Amino acid sequence: MRYVFAVALLATVVTPAYAQFNQNREKTPLQLQYERQEQEQRENERQYEVQMKRLKTQAPTATSNDPWRKVRPATDASGKK
Repeated sequence: MRYVFAVALLATVVTPAYAQFNQNREKTPLQLQYERQEQEQRENERQYEVQMKRLKTQAPTATSNDPWRKVRPATDASGKK
């Protein structure tokens, strides 16, 4: 009789704890949103790194980057303006 009572008492103590333990298996919408944001951020960082590597390997352009070249007068052969 003691054993039956002990098993019944143990079952009543363990059952609520077991029910609470299994509730948190699903993720909340906020957790899912954070995971998506982290995933997007990681993807954006990866794409940025790939682009930076691609730009580093490209040769620089040989064109002049002087926006005033059409406004300035050409210098003559003696170097005087």
